Amino acid sequence: MVSQLTYKEYLMVTIPFMLSTVTQPLLGVVNTAIMGHMSEVFYIAAVSLGVILFNNIYWLFGFLRVSTTSFSAQALGKNSDESKFLSLFRPLVIAFIISVVFICIYPFIFAYYVEMMQPEASVISLMKKYCDIVIWGAPFVLFNYVTLGWLMGQMIIRYTMFMQISMNVVNIILSFVFVFILHMDIEGVAYSSLIAQVYGCIIGFMAIYFRGNLNFSKQYVEQLKSIKPFLSMMKVNTDLMLRTICLLTINNLFAMAGTSLGTTTLAANAVILEIIFILVYFIDGMANGVSVFSGKAFGKKDKQLLNETLQIGLRCLAVFMVVSSIVVYLMKSYLIGLMTNLPEISMYADEYSMFLVIHPICACVGLLLYGMYTGVGHTSSVRNMMFIAVIFFFICQNILVEYFANYGIWATYSLTYLLESIILILFLPQIKLKFE
Repeated sequence: MVSQLTYKEYLMVTIPFMLSTVTQPLLGVVNTAIMGHMSEVFYIAAVSLGVILFNNIYWLFGFLRVSTTSFSAQALGKNSDESKFLSLFRPLVIAFIISVVFICIYPFIFAYYVEMMQPEASVISLMKKYCDIVIWGAPFVLFNYVTLGWLMGQMIIRYTMFMQISMNVVNIILSFVFVFILHMDIEGVAYSSLIAQVYGCIIGFMAIYFRGNLNFSKQYVEQLKSIKPFLSMMKVNTDLMLRTICLLTINNLFAMAGTSLGTTTLAANAVILEIIFILVYFIDGMANGVSVFSGKAFGKKDKQLLNETLQIGLRCLAVFMVVSSIVVYLMKSYLIGLMTNLPEISMYADEYSMFLVIHPICACVGLLLYGMYTGVGHTSSVRNMMFIAVIFFFICQNILVEYFANYGIWATYSLTYLLESIILILFLPQIKLKFE
């Protein structure tokens, strides 16, 4: 049987996704690093908590990007103008409704979050300044999820890269200008994020207009009035949302455990986590490539293409993990030093730097397979996997943290992601049944 997918074809799609996707955690890295070079530890703690809050919210609706990529890729496999149109505008309608609701209930969310995390008073004051500005970016963030997912699904690679990379470069430049030149402190970081989100939204819609080759017809628009297709789409989205709720539960338990050990522990863990996110988002970029090819295979009902996507994806992942683990291990002290010049935080973070290598190795296979599951729309296994992971995390953390403190927090976090990888491997045969 002649191979339908080559390493060259896979990498031509996946490498741009990796480069563009990794710019997203770089924002958190830059914001954390900027605050880490302020005079007080409260700045870095406030930004890290603010970032966690909005990551919680936005990750909850991350299905807008993931499912849109899946539906867009399937539309590409079907070669259907109608499917292309609806795979974009249905999630845009959902994104608009969600963002309006989110802005309305934000004050209650912030109050509950502060009560749950219970940071020091100085941290709360700074965090509120940051969050009160960033909240207005909600509609633009969710629209960006949809446009980015749709462009990925259509394999419009250059514009996808330009959209993400340029948006994050704008954010980074503005952060430096607002904080170090205009001396706007934490508010400068917040305004730079908001402006970059608006910019990214404009670029995304321009990319769709010029390269999307969308056909607008009255018949397509009329279908947006039908509720039933939205309910079908929300079935997939609900599974992904439940998965995200479980993921956020794990992240919040992780953050709460760090907070309970003091502000220094919270800040040091944030430094390590931001560096880990760089590697994780590289892998997420690979998962995006797997998702696109898997979705295309499902649209064509082509099991051979699915198998080749899995084999090539796992082999490329293995090479990446070997190289990245060596680089991170050799540069761990330098990377931590870039994040903060506060001695107490850098020394504390260095003590737990082994997890910069351990955690990505535990998580990598599960993250890649997540792209395949979402690409073919088989999200129930992902949802079930996360239910198991949350229970495991809760039990494991209660046992390990009591005896090993912060080592217990990190060990629990890494072991949970290893469990997720194992479960998704075991569920793989169910994906292939969808092609029968």
